[in-house]
Amino acid sequence: MSLSYKNEMALPDAQLVHALYEGLTDREGFHHFLELLRVANNACAAELVVVRKQPLQIDHLWYAGLPDDFIDWYTKNNMIQQDLVSRYATFQPPGVFHSALSIKDKLNITEDYQRWQNDQNMLDSAWLVIHCTDTHTILLTMQRTIKQGMYHPEDLARLNQLVPFIRQAILLCQQIDQRNVAKRTLTSVVNAMHQATLILNEQAVVIHSNPLAKALLVEQKLLSVRNERLMFQQNDVQNAYLRSSVQVIRASMGQGEYNTDTLFLHRVGRPPLIVLIRPMESTDVSRGGALVTIVEPTKRKLPKAETIGQYFTLSPAESELCEDLVAGLTLKEISNKSGKTEATIRSYLKNVFIKTNHSRQGELISSILSALLH
Repeated sequence: MSLSYKNEMALPDAQLVHALYEGLTDREGFHHFLELLRVANNACAAELVVVRKQPLQIDHLWYAGLPDDFIDWYTKNNMIQQDLVSRYATFQPPGVFHSALSIKDKLNITEDYQRWQNDQNMLDSAWLVIHCTDTHTILLTMQRTIKQGMYHPEDLARLNQLVPFIRQAILLCQQIDQRNVAKRTLTSVVNAMHQATLILNEQAVVIHSNPLAKALLVEQKLLSVRNERLMFQQNDVQNAYLRSSVQVIRASMGQGEYNTDTLFLHRVGRPPLIVLIRPMESTDVSRGGALVTIVEPTKRKLPKAETIGQYFTLSPAESELCEDLVAGLTLKEISNKSGKTEATIRSYLKNVFIKTNHSRQGELISSILSALLH
C-alpha cells in the first residue's frame, strides 16, 4: 500500500526508540528498527554498517529497503571503496547526522561516481558516525532518491533527537558479553566436534573457536582471527565470506531462506581448504549466528562419487560432478577434465539441484559434506 510522506512521518519517535532497543534482544536484530527508520524518514534504504578502516571493507551490516542482489553486488565488488560518502564518513569522529550534499565540496566526485549515483537514482544520504576506534567505524546511513528529495535541516534535527538512543543501544550491543552464551551447551558440543569449528554471533564476531580451529589457524596462513573477526588473505574469498555470513546470519534470525554456503581457499600444490558456513538457530540465550567449519582435505577423506550417488540417488555423471564440486573445481575446470561441454555440465548440475532440492552450489556442497563427511 502506498503511503504519503505526511502519513509516513506520523510514526512516533517512541516507536522508533522501542524498536531500537528491541534490536538488542529480538531475533531480527536491528533490521526491524532500520525498516521503521527508513519509512519514518521517507528514505529508500537504510544501513547500519561495521566498517574496517584498513583495508577499507565492510565487516558486517544490517539493512532495510535494499534487495539481496544489490547487497550481493555491493559487497562482492567491495563498493564501499567507491562510495565516496561512506568512505568519507568512515574516517570522521562520532557526531550528529549530516547530509551528503553538505559535504559535496569535500568529496572528489568523479564521472564514474556521478554515473553510479544517476544509475541508482540517488540524490542524498543522511549519515551518522555512531562509534569509532582505531580499526573500525560503526556507521548509519539512509538514502533518498531524486523523487524523495534532499535532507533539509529540519529532517536532520529530527533525526538528531534519536542520536543519544542510537549510540547507547549500539554501545550496549558491543558490551554484551556473548562469550558466556550457552557455555555449558553449545560450546561444549563445538569443542567435541571432530572438525575445526568457530561460532559467530549475530554480528559475525567470533565468540568461540574449538581446539581444532585454534590449531588450524596457527598452522594455516590463509585465514586468521583479527579483532574478533574471521579474516582471509584472498580478497575474493573475504568478500564472498562477508556476503555469505550476512545472509546466513539473517536466515538464522528468521530473515531469509539462505541456509548454508561453502567457500574454497585455494592453495598452491595442495587441495583447497573448505569453509562451510551454516546458520545457528536463535534460542532463548542467543539471537542467532553461524557455525563456520573448516575442512582440511589432506587430513579428511572427501566423499567419492559412488557414495554421493547412492545417498542422493544421482546418476553416475551427476555423482562425478558432485565429487568434483566438493573438491573445489569450477564448472569450467570440470568441463575440461571430463571432455564434456560446459553446457552439458550445467545441465547435470540443474538435474542435481532438482533431485536434491537445492538451488546454489555452495548449499549443495555443504549438504553433501554435512551428510557424508565423518
